[in-house]
Amino acid sequence: MRFYPNEDQTAFLAVLDQLAQAPQAAWKAAPEWARFDWSPELDMLLDENGFFDCAAEETLGLVTAAMLTYRIAGLPVLVECAASSMLRSLYAPDLPRPIAVIEERGRPVPFLPVARSAILVSDESVRGVLLEEGVVETVESIFAYPMGVLGEREVAMRPIDADPAVVRNTWRVALAAEMAGTLKGGLDAVVAHVRDRHQFGRPLGSFQAIQHRLAGAATKVEASYWLTLKAAQSLDPIDTAIALGHVQEASTRVVYDLHQFMGAMGLTLEHPLHRWTYRARLLRSALGGAGTNFRAVSASRWRAA
Repeated sequence: MRFYPNEDQTAFLAVLDQLAQAPQAAWKAAPEWARFDWSPELDMLLDENGFFDCAAEETLGLVTAAMLTYRIAGLPVLVECAASSMLRSLYAPDLPRPIAVIEERGRPVPFLPVARSAILVSDESVRGVLLEEGVVETVESIFAYPMGVLGEREVAMRPIDADPAVVRNTWRVALAAEMAGTLKGGLDAVVAHVRDRHQFGRPLGSFQAIQHRLAGAATKVEASYWLTLKAAQSLDPIDTAIALGHVQEASTRVVYDLHQFMGAMGLTLEHPLHRWTYRARLLRSALGGAGTNFRAVSASRWRAA
């Protein structure tokens, strides 16, 4: 795949990079040492400037939404981006955001406690629901997301006129972009750590073994990014399953190496590494995990043969 951003995409990403340097996007310890730092200021800034609508714009499209999600996921603060910039933008623009995506009712879902609406995706249908007060039960979690469960109380659902298979493929792209972004954020933090931390009179990053393993992690993350953009460009079920399956499989080794080279600091709430790696740990099992996605690729390839 060859990808060169057009003029509008270049301008979009330049402004996004400026916003990523704003104080609203910077690392700080969350109140009461929460595991995530929800940034309503950055969320509002992106929303009011139309960033979450990019997938529906002809000159921007789903590829730009994937790049947006990737970059936002790499920040140490939390903003709901993947569902808003892809599913809402393309299939349910009238739903208020933030948005949670529910694959199976009764299970904890990221962003549900802060969401104003949800999209329920099944093999047979896609439905939207406005989240009234009291229908969501907050769940305590280590996964660096606000987590909640849609309770047993009846909620009004309305059908969304979209092909469930296409919506699921789009959601695979969204998850792959977010997961690759979390790994990139963690990798950048660890690279900065081994550059600045000295042992035996030398920076940790000067040791060849560390360089090799971090280079391997960087290769996995970069491959995940480009596979995600390819999937966003084609929205082919094989491409989307490969993109999500690859980053889910790669995350196991990448997360292990990031925590090993960060040392004990990576296990504290005083450093943002956990905000990326523990989100990646949760996303590792999304849509059945790497095994399910790779089996879907094999089944499609064998049928095609």
